[in-house]
Amino acid sequence: MRESDAVSWQPRDPLARRLALARAALAWERLWPQLWPPLAVLGLFAVIALADLLPLLPAWLHAVVLTGFAAGLVVALCRALWRFRIPDHEAGRRRLEVASRMAHRPLSTLRDALTGGASDAMARTLWQAHLARVRASLRAIRVGWPAPGLPRRDPVALRAMLLLALVAGIALAGPTTGDRLKRALTPGAAIVAPPPGLLDLWITPPAYTGLPPLLPRIEAGAATELAVPTGSALLAQVTGGRTAPRLLIDDQPAAFNASDGKSYRLAATIDTGGRLTVEQGGLPLGSWTMRVIPDLAPKIEFSTAPTRTRRATLRLDYAAEDDYGLATVTAAIRRATTPSDAPPEAIELPLPLPGQRLKEAKASSHHDLTAHPWAGLPVVIQLRATDALGQIGTSEEFQTVLPERVFQHPVARAIVEQRKALVGDPTQRAVVSRALMAIAAIPNRYFDDVVVFLGLKTASARLLRDPSKTATDAVQALLWETALRIEDGKMSLAERELRALQQKLQDALANNATDAEIERLMQELQQAIDRYLQALLEDARRRPEDLQRMPADRNATRLERQDLQKLLDQARQLARTGARDAARDLLSRLQEMLENLRVMQSQAGQQPGGGEGQQMLRGLQELMQRQQGLIDRTFRRAQQGQRSQQGQRGQQGQRGQQGQQGQQGEMGEPGDGDGEGDAAEQEELRRSLGEFMRQFSEMMGNIPDGFGRAERAMRDALDALQRQAPGRALRPQMDALDQLRAGARDMMQQLADRFGQGPDGDDPGEADNQANADRDPAGRPLNGLGGLDGRDVNIPDEADLARSREILDELLRRAGERFRPMIERDYIERLLKRF
Repeated sequence: MRESDAVSWQPRDPLARRLALARAALAWERLWPQLWPPLAVLGLFAVIALADLLPLLPAWLHAVVLTGFAAGLVVALCRALWRFRIPDHEAGRRRLEVASRMAHRPLSTLRDALTGGASDAMARTLWQAHLARVRASLRAIRVGWPAPGLPRRDPVALRAMLLLALVAGIALAGPTTGDRLKRALTPGAAIVAPPPGLLDLWITPPAYTGLPPLLPRIEAGAATELAVPTGSALLAQVTGGRTAPRLLIDDQPAAFNASDGKSYRLAATIDTGGRLTVEQGGLPLGSWTMRVIPDLAPKIEFSTAPTRTRRATLRLDYAAEDDYGLATVTAAIRRATTPSDAPPEAIELPLPLPGQRLKEAKASSHHDLTAHPWAGLPVVIQLRATDALGQIGTSEEFQTVLPERVFQHPVARAIVEQRKALVGDPTQRAVVSRALMAIAAIPNRYFDDVVVFLGLKTASARLLRDPSKTATDAVQALLWETALRIEDGKMSLAERELRALQQKLQDALANNATDAEIERLMQELQQAIDRYLQALLEDARRRPEDLQRMPADRNATRLERQDLQKLLDQARQLARTGARDAARDLLSRLQEMLENLRVMQSQAGQQPGGGEGQQMLRGLQELMQRQQGLIDRTFRRAQQGQRSQQGQRGQQGQRGQQGQQGQQGEMGEPGDGDGEGDAAEQEELRRSLGEFMRQFSEMMGNIPDGFGRAERAMRDALDALQRQAPGRALRPQMDALDQLRAGARDMMQQLADRFGQGPDGDDPGEADNQANADRDPAGRPLNGLGGLDGRDVNIPDEADLARSREILDELLRRAGERFRPMIERDYIERLLKRF
């Protein structure tokens, strides 16, 4: 008979743990099929709730649906609990035997006892051996995985569909999952629409336009029209919202890209369109009327007709404009009549721009094309302007004759004639070679110059031995250089070097080169000017007979090295203070002077009025220079007084401070003078002007009104200087200088009328010079004093330069203060880039 379970299965039995696991597996296999119906009811409710469908129903219907789900859940739970039974030990043992695939129910054998033959020793031995064999087989016993058997009850896998719908509902609800479940459990709860996304919109015009970014207003009622340059970059970002937004330009949609879980971004380029809209979920986040501004092609024209200068260079003056800024300006030159068998050719000349990205530009340039084979032939010139987009604007064509240099030396003229023959017919190289040998055979005709001799021999030999076009072109260049050496000596090389450095310096100023680069080019230009002037003098010594044949010009003014040095120093100072446009204008004037420069002998008595008038002009010029120097010193004293009073700005309106400023203004730098010395000098200038007026009255009988006004202005300045108020003396001092200049112009006109050499004079031999009566031989405007007239070039005086330096120092100081707002520091850095 069998023993009881309490006796046979002790807690220490090794099979006890496996028996407990087997019973737990059986419990799960019985419980899970019973729990699936209530879980299905809950899953279906969750899917409907996450879809946010129940709040769309009327409140009473919503309540009925909730009641139905609750009733179904209760019924399913009760049915599951009613059918569930906890497995007993026998069921657990049978579970182990089945899972381990054991035959003859070995676990039941262990519970059996020997009833018959218990006293027989052999029977007991056999029984114990049988039990040992059964126990040995139990080592491979296993529990096995639970198998609820749901596929048999759900053959169409509705559970998988329900699980997939539940996952999709959670993904759809996202962060609003809790709110949707709460609304599903609350009949009559309304659906709260999610807040719309926050739109940020930037429209950045192309960099070459120089326009700031556009930030359209997003607020309701913002109906301002957007003026958008074509090619602008649009960047839109939407933060929040339920769905991905989209951009509409007219009717063309563009989808946003999700940058993270809460924002969307879109980048696009605007070329056309009239309406810009950003919408999300069918609702507009922003909408604007848009006007796309096209980028027009640049315009360019000749300011004056192309002309030939005295140095046989081609002068081109142009005026160009573009809506956003010019990139390049060139001149295309082609033959007026091109031979039918010759390929079309053109000369491309880059023209200087007075700055970067200028909307309007006017400039002039000089080009030496005398060495080109087309020199002396009719050509057609057309100007071309290009903008940042590569659009090209052209001018009307202008037909002219390309400047040709006229050589005076007979040998140089003969070499150029042979060069022309070679250009016209390259097959005549043998004839040209013999002619060059003949020229080389008479070295005494070209100053016995060994370089010229070797150049002629080399050109002759190469023409005979190398028939290629490359050799012909090289010989043409060599012949030209040889002719220039005979005609000009070293002057030609110095002139070309000077022009090249002038162009480099103009380009550096226009392209905002560094101060070190500009200073280096200034030094090189100064050295080139010295070499050019030295070459001019050497050329004059070589041919003194040319100076004797040169006609005297009554308008000629002596141009000394100091005049050129002064102009160059002024240009250097302007570049250092950031006034690079003014420096470019001054360098253009310097270039024009050098282009028109002539070496002449000084002719006494050629100025209007003879020697006495010339002497008075020099005296007036010295008087004006002294007045200008006094103005500079007065300005420095006034500036020193203002700086010493910066701590008392709140009291500047009080009258008593004027005397204090005057006293502190006396403490100038060494060499600046003091108040009493400046007043004494002003009085001396006033007396000198009075004496000058008396002498001019004795000679002409009529004194220009400007001199009288200048004398009264000097009296006012003297009064202010005596009261130690240099600031109040500046204005009358500058008025006195202006009146002196006006009086000088009237004085020149009176002299010209008296001696019959004005525009209406009786000298018929000066008819050709009437058009240039207001300019000297160097092309500079005359102010009647033999000096420069600064009216057409705005050259800042020392007061303006000092003010510029103060502004620059203040900008540098503020740029170093990091506590200032970022927008202010960015603005200061943009200003400093111009310096």
